[in-house]
Amino acid sequence: MDDSESSASVYTYNSARDASKFVKEVEGRTFNVLSDTYFLPTDDDEWTRLNKQHVAIKLGLSNRLYPAPEVVRAVLKPEPGVTKKILDLGSGTGAWAIEMAREFPEAEVIGVDLAPSPVDAESLPSNCRFEIDNVCLGLGHFRGEFDLVHARVISTGITDFRQSIVDVENCLRPGGMIIWIDIDFDMYSNNRFAYRHFATEENPTGSWFQRFTYEMRRQAVKRGSDLFTLAAELDAGFWSHELLDPETCKTASLYVPLGPWAQCRTHAQTQQLLYTGALMRQDSMSMHKAVHPMLVRAGWPAETVAEWGRLADLELGGSHEPLWARFMVAWGRKRQAPELPAPTLPELEPSQLADEESVVPYPAYYVYHTPEHAKRQADFRNSKKRIPPPPDPPGIPEAPRQ
Repeated sequence: MDDSESSASVYTYNSARDASKFVKEVEGRTFNVLSDTYFLPTDDDEWTRLNKQHVAIKLGLSNRLYPAPEVVRAVLKPEPGVTKKILDLGSGTGAWAIEMAREFPEAEVIGVDLAPSPVDAESLPSNCRFEIDNVCLGLGHFRGEFDLVHARVISTGITDFRQSIVDVENCLRPGGMIIWIDIDFDMYSNNRFAYRHFATEENPTGSWFQRFTYEMRRQAVKRGSDLFTLAAELDAGFWSHELLDPETCKTASLYVPLGPWAQCRTHAQTQQLLYTGALMRQDSMSMHKAVHPMLVRAGWPAETVAEWGRLADLELGGSHEPLWARFMVAWGRKRQAPELPAPTLPELEPSQLADEESVVPYPAYYVYHTPEHAKRQADFRNSKKRIPPPPDPPGIPEAPRQ
């Protein structure tokens, strides 16, 4: 879809009452009405989960809101006569956008989501606002406006990733930066982050939480999500993207423990892992409970889903082999013109580098500096994933293998 033909609608809301038209109640939970593809709720329980996930990801980025901190700060460095602009796609609770607005008070921050963010208008920074919109309908109304575009954990709602990423990159000004962070639905063991096989009735020693994430991904794809393309593209990085300068691109893996069990060589890093793990265990338990109704509607008996949930909670509680989840991270900057590199970044002031010496680097964050490096790591992760899929729900035709 060409940007000039975008059918996107933008709605800036002013109160909870005003925004209520964008949500619906289903089986005691609240959901957005703009997209059936994105299936997770938008209510108090989900906001609590998302806020825990926000803190966990921030810890994984060494207590920062973004990767490549020197690049981000240089991109957003104030310039006379220019208002730097930040776009947060899939703003959720608004936590990231609000914190960015406070960190960069001279910038303008816009958060976009399918449903209203639970923000307190009285305490909202004056340089931050939120809009309701569906990214999948196009972003032509934002063309060339932003210095930083951030998207985080919105993969289940993306229906055509290759189109969406071009739309996002077209939102950037020359030299502007894209950051995309999303979840890998495959879980990993504590043995060099090797793929952890899912459990089935025939293989009960596998991971039952992995089975949940597998089934959730399978249903997301059936509802139109382009999850597999998104994951492959983020792992491959943005080096080949026509609009971006390959010299500015990198990709990374951020591993988070699902429980407070991981240890490291320093006390400070162990504390990071323990706190991150505690948050992600709570996040994971809340997430799988939120998708129980979807799996039942897909054809699985309610008692089967409940038993999976019980076994997954036991696993997350520490009774089985520990699990790691992985967030995929990719970024790059826009060229100043076709075939030209991105503009040179301004030098940072000493105050903008002040936190570097005091930051405790998160121990399970790995940056890949070249496409070859990224491919080697992806090949290693994927080497043990070629196994037969679990059965479909009773009476449901077998899905094509991805």
